[in-house]
Amino acid sequence: MPRVTAAAKARLEGTRRTQILAAAAVVFARKGFDRATVTEIARAAGLAEGSIYNYFRSKEELLVYIPRQLAQPVLAALLEQAPMPATVEEMEALLLRLAGAMVERVRTHSRFLKVFFSALPYLSPAARDTYMQLLPMYASSALERMLREGVRTGYLRKDLNPVIAARVLPGMLMFFLMVQEVLTGRRMVPYGYDEIIPEAVRVFLYGAVPRRRASPAG
Repeated sequence: MPRVTAAAKARLEGTRRTQILAAAAVVFARKGFDRATVTEIARAAGLAEGSIYNYFRSKEELLVYIPRQLAQPVLAALLEQAPMPATVEEMEALLLRLAGAMVERVRTHSRFLKVFFSALPYLSPAARDTYMQLLPMYASSALERMLREGVRTGYLRKDLNPVIAARVLPGMLMFFLMVQEVLTGRRMVPYGYDEIIPEAVRVFLYGAVPRRRASPAG
């Protein structure tokens, strides 16, 4: 019998984790965190219950990994496949696509996210710590590289901090989406996302372009 290579094993583990998290998101959205069971999640994933514990230690751990699983593959792929923006206009176009993808993810999974945020205050300190460690990873490193290159080439301001800026737009937009889509049922702002997304991107980006110094009077 041929031996399974380390790379093949890693791919299988990644596939299994994705399969389990997708099933857990559906079960949590349908039943809520408290009423959902690992047995139901395993059944939805097409696996034996014991298999779940090969990848996740508890139902809590499943819950805190799901937001990253929902967001990161889409956002990271978008940023990694995009060419490096060479102008502020190209950066704006990229950020519009990124913001649109974030909106789509949140709107698609709003039922799960409502369950997630209602359960978050009651999770163990260890589970909350895991969530906070995962939170900054959502595609921020790729966006940081692009912002750093914008500073280097001169279309973004020289004193811009790419580490902070790469987390400001996703954080700003995610907070807005949590309130608009998850907590208030789209009642906070009576506008469509064709207006909201460009406004959010421009508020962010045009605080990052080089400042034009006023000409001396006289």
